[in-house]
Amino acid sequence: MRRGFGETPGIAPPGSPKMGVPGQVPTADMPVLRGIPVPPGALVQLYSDLASGVLAPEDMRVEDLKFTVQIDPAGNIVRQTNAVTLVSRYNFAIKKVIGFMMDPDIAGAAPYLVDFNIRENGRNFDVFKRPVSMQSTLSPGGVVPTTFDGVYITVPGTDLDVAWFIDTARWPALVGTTKELGIQIVGDLVACTPRQP
Repeated sequence: MRRGFGETPGIAPPGSPKMGVPGQVPTADMPVLRGIPVPPGALVQLYSDLASGVLAPEDMRVEDLKFTVQIDPAGNIVRQTNAVTLVSRYNFAIKKVIGFMMDPDIAGAAPYLVDFNIRENGRNFDVFKRPVSMQSTLSPGGVVPTTFDGVYITVPGTDLDVAWFIDTARWPALVGTTKELGIQIVGDLVACTPRQP
């Protein structure tokens, strides 16, 4: 009897396709969902490469970057985190962007009046087509959902920066106090030329 993917993740019946580059590297069977092998998507291929040794530990790092902005009662930016230069040997694969705020229980209208975009200076390119509202990353009670869950890969050694956009016309009347917000960028640093076994 075959089990579903949720019951036996990472295990497939005999004869299922194998993944891995190069082909001679031993790899795990592809998982099966409802009797059908799951196609080798980007994430499955990544885990296969890590498990098989194609990506060595020194070729992969986890990165967690935080950028904050402090806004005064008039709606002006008082302080913000500077751009971060990534190590030139690595591409940065952004996987999650999480918003946060000081004292989220008394946020008021502030998250509605602040948007952000991540700027990759290496390509002079914004990650999002349009700025993202901080409100979409915050919810009542300070619960912090993920606003982006995908993959964006930077060029090696680029600078990452965050552009903040504040509605200065409405900030003094609707907020009228100093607030600090921020985003957390989580992803993997992958060596540009991984070591081949």
